[in-house]
Amino acid sequence: MGLCTDTRRDLTVHMSRLATTRDAGNIIEATKANREQEVKQILSEDPASRFQVDESGRTALHWATEYGYSRIAHVLLNVPNSSENVALGQSLLNKCDFRGQTALHIACNCKREDLASLYITLHSDLNLGDRTGNTVLHRAVRMNLETTAIMMCDFGADTNARNEIQWTPLHEAARTGNETIIRVLVQRGADIDAVTQNRMTPFLTAFFYYKIASKGNAYLNLDSVWKLLIECGSCLSKGDGHWTPLTAAIACDNSFIASLLLFNGCQIEKIGRWGRGILQDAFACSEPMLVKLLVLLGYIPTSEEITYCSKQIPMYSKVFMRLPGLGSGLHRDRQAVVKWLKARELCPPSLSECCRVSIRGAMNVASGDKSILANISKLPIPNKLKQFLAMSDFTHYLLD
Repeated sequence: MGLCTDTRRDLTVHMSRLATTRDAGNIIEATKANREQEVKQILSEDPASRFQVDESGRTALHWATEYGYSRIAHVLLNVPNSSENVALGQSLLNKCDFRGQTALHIACNCKREDLASLYITLHSDLNLGDRTGNTVLHRAVRMNLETTAIMMCDFGADTNARNEIQWTPLHEAARTGNETIIRVLVQRGADIDAVTQNRMTPFLTAFFYYKIASKGNAYLNLDSVWKLLIECGSCLSKGDGHWTPLTAAIACDNSFIASLLLFNGCQIEKIGRWGRGILQDAFACSEPMLVKLLVLLGYIPTSEEITYCSKQIPMYSKVFMRLPGLGSGLHRDRQAVVKWLKARELCPPSLSECCRVSIRGAMNVASGDKSILANISKLPIPNKLKQFLAMSDFTHYLLD
């Protein structure tokens, strides 16, 4: 038999009420819809509903964080002030979704710095790693959240935490080129020479991301990042099997950093790119004075290398040198350097130069491949000899 009209009406009303009740009881959907009063109502009836998760393992706090609903996030965490309920609030903060992300991971990924600061002060666990091993400090540094990253360090985040490919927060800072974060991480004990799964140090990480940067996202401060890492005590010669700091600097046509590495006492490799001598790379890519500095610090060029440099001179023709910004002095300086190299080939290094190279090499080993300049000043020898070891007389070898 069919239902009467009144019965059908009553059933429709009842089903509607059931649907409303079911929707109202879903704290995650209420959060996504930014229905603050509804969230409060659900929590008043069932405080444990804040731990309800969806098919991705996310709680309402995860979603409130992603959407930036700070008022709802406060409601979800605003438990009565008792030790038991405070523990529940911290447990909610540290609850991970199926990707291993806490609400603080989400806050960093979505650049919700206000919520990130809140979660940090509420003592969210700063050293929990997500499914790929990234801690919240990794994520904050990667997203260039300077204030948040520094705050995490202040609250005890592990500055040497490693993800699954052995990246540390310092590698992330080198990737983004954030000098402030680099300095803070080093001050808080970050290993400045930490090596990734691919054997890259932070120094070489900066080089890699400089090389692959697109035109619209250029790495503009490579010089200052490299200079900062050297000043903070990074190893001067530690490579990844393909590149060292010196060969990387030469490959970037960066004579300033290459010279800085040499003055500070880096080891001088004999082989550059493609198996050829490093002097050839320096001549082709850098300022002429860098070639002289390499030779004075112990690199002995072969006849083949000098011939190679001589053959390169015609490439820098007068027509080429008239191009904007290139200056006619470069062509003249390259000619003079080749002439100097040929003269050096006929006249072997002096005993004093050999001693300087030997002493600097020994000091590099003793310092653990760190800068030797500060140690030179401590040597119990006359100041003139200190200046000689420190290459203070290098200007005498420069061309007019």
